[in-house]
Amino acid sequence: MGLERKSVRGILCDIHGVLYTHPRVLEGSVEAVTRLRASGLPFLFLTNSTQFPKRHVLETLRRGGFPLEARDLMTAPEAAAAHLAAGGFRRVGWLAARDLAEDIPGVAPVDPEGPDDAPVDAVLVGDLGERFTFAALNRGFRWLRDGAALVALTRARYYQAADGLRLDSGPFVKLLEEASSVEATVVGKPSEAFFRAGLARLGLPAGDTLMVGDDLAFDVVPAMNLGMQGVLVQSGKYRERSYEASPRKPDELETNLLAVVERLGL
Repeated sequence: MGLERKSVRGILCDIHGVLYTHPRVLEGSVEAVTRLRASGLPFLFLTNSTQFPKRHVLETLRRGGFPLEARDLMTAPEAAAAHLAAGGFRRVGWLAARDLAEDIPGVAPVDPEGPDDAPVDAVLVGDLGERFTFAALNRGFRWLRDGAALVALTRARYYQAADGLRLDSGPFVKLLEEASSVEATVVGKPSEAFFRAGLARLGLPAGDTLMVGDDLAFDVVPAMNLGMQGVLVQSGKYRERSYEASPRKPDELETNLLAVVERLGL
């Protein structure tokens, strides 16, 4: 099945690997977003990026020349804030970037390598990079064994960095699950709830919406499972070997976001 333009009334789109590979802007992506904005077609950018708060992501995009506002972005930390508030989780073991706290108000972040050894309500896992130390992971494990819930911003295994592929937080979420026998609640992609929240923000049903991303398993296929059309772009983390090995293929494979916009006639 190919891309059906007549049924596309709105677009959900990934950021990292589609607009930029931090901090490099990808070819044609600024023009693509500019044309998308001018077309009037509703769109929303979804990101699992957990290295930086939404404010920083938006500032980076604007410096890169993208005509975007805060309302055009929906982030995994924002989804985490709603989930933690709904669950009444106040003290949170913070296996995530410290600055994300500004996107998750109403909780008390507890440093996994700090002196506070009191129980926590939940353990939040995001991209800690080189701060994924044994001490931090072991504290997270102990919190979980003491009854804390496990909340993952994403299950993504890796992403494209400026110097090549880089481990994301998904493997560490899996490690904590295996060690503690506690199953994580994933609030970002590929969770169904995250995509449904994006559709709700657009005010469109899945069948009228297109999802664009550079990750087949975590961006495109979950959206297609909900009834959206899915386009995989060959920027970011795309690798032909992984694509050919996947049992599920997208509705369309395109070079980059600009190619998608041109295909839609925008």
